[in-house]
Amino acid sequence: MLCGCARDQLCSRCNDDAFAQLRGVAACRGEVWAMDVARRFAIMKPWPTFEGRAAELARTKVHDLASDPALVDRLARELAHWAARWWGRRDPAMT
Repeated sequence: MLCGCARDQLCSRCNDDAFAQLRGVAACRGEVWAMDVARRFAIMKPWPTFEGRAAELARTKVHDLASDPALVDRLARELAHWAARWWGRRDPAMT
């Protein structure tokens, strides 16, 4: 973030740079989230879409990574994508 923008109001370039640096963390957290849900609940439904309560939960799982609300939202969407990806590939017999 060399441009000097505020950490809670990133410019587009800084948002993209920070997202590139943090998206792997969000992805990992998403997979762990799905694994935790699978261990606790024998649910065969699809992973919920990124809206309502599911979006709120996703945001809480990445809120410590950024101050900018737009970046938190991008990271939460990335987290939810990877949670859904893991969920769709899981073997219910292994959970």
